Amino acid sequence: MHLKSTLNVGSQFRAEALAVRHISLLALLMACGFMVVGQLYVTIPMVAEISARFGIDPAQAALAGTAFGVAYAAGFLLLGPMSDRLGRKRMILIGLIATAIATGFVALADSFQALLAARAVQGLAASIFPPVALSLVTEELPPKHRPLGVSLMSFAFLGAAPLAQLFAAWAPGGMTQTMLQLAPFYLLGAAGLFFAVSAGRATLASAPVSGGSRLGSLLRDPVILAAWAAAVTVLFGFVSFYGGAQALGAQLGIDLQTLRLIGLPPLLLAFAAAPLTRRYGATVTARAGLVLAALALAIATAGSSLAIGAAAAALAAGVALAVPGLIATVAGRASNTNRGLALAIYSFALFLGASFAPPVAQTLGRIGTVPLWLCPAALLLLATLALSVGVRRGQSAA
Repeated sequence: MHLKSTLNVGSQFRAEALAVRHISLLALLMACGFMVVGQLYVTIPMVAEISARFGIDPAQAALAGTAFGVAYAAGFLLLGPMSDRLGRKRMILIGLIATAIATGFVALADSFQALLAARAVQGLAASIFPPVALSLVTEELPPKHRPLGVSLMSFAFLGAAPLAQLFAAWAPGGMTQTMLQLAPFYLLGAAGLFFAVSAGRATLASAPVSGGSRLGSLLRDPVILAAWAAAVTVLFGFVSFYGGAQALGAQLGIDLQTLRLIGLPPLLLAFAAAPLTRRYGATVTARAGLVLAALALAIATAGSSLAIGAAAAALAAGVALAVPGLIATVAGRASNTNRGLALAIYSFALFLGASFAPPVAQTLGRIGTVPLWLCPAALLLLATLALSVGVRRGQSAA
């Protein structure tokens, strides 16, 4: 009786210790997610300062963000899949340490060319984090907690945009001071994750995929292919909305800062994606988000300030559901041997859509609100249809 009681106490203690480690892991991944993905947006409030510092025009100064973004997108494909072979823990530590070093070089850049080069290196280093972090959430957490973990990471990635810009606008000393303040936090994040990530499968190289390449097995899954295609449309629609609003400006009759604030609280709906995914499935959650985002953009074509304000809220809510839904779809369909590659391609597709959106929005905005926002709405609906077809094909092939 005494032995049984001792065993029960020991089992309870191990369960509590595991729960603490999982909570610590999620908290660290979210904090690092805010800081890493925030580098996409942190130079936006600094364009005027960069322009004055290096004696260049603002349009050229904005390339500081483009240099990071292009390298960031390319890095998903170049570096993200390496975690399937080298291990999640090793790669996420390398990524954060390299990001810290590159951030220091950005702060110390003494010419605009050096700044662009440092930002590109920073983007490559930062690109390691998102797909590896999502793989860790899927592999480290117990199945019942995985949807919540994906939702938390999705919120961190989406919330990085406004938070990074607020931090950059608030921080004294401009770009140099901001980057020097951020660099040590990447190292602290790496130190925390060194202890929080288990020393088991997350640190061991995966076994080779039998019966074909890792990419080949993914390309044979119609659901994963449809989810990748849908990912392109999500941020394309999101950025097209705000890019179009920026292009039209005063014509809309609504303050742009107010519009951004309206879209911030609905991003918390990412947390609702977890119970929705558990109850209805990841693909249902993703499709619901895509349809809601398409509806929001259709509402925006009315052009009134009321319609555009409502669209901002609905669009953010749709994106908050679609992103974790698509992540859970891809991560759930992939295996441990190719999950890093699958999520790297997903991340590349997501950011590719965001990269194409600004020039498209600027072009369509000259024509009017109907083509400006109906085009991405139509693409979102096509993505919903493609995902539905992919699910049916996947079920028939099973």
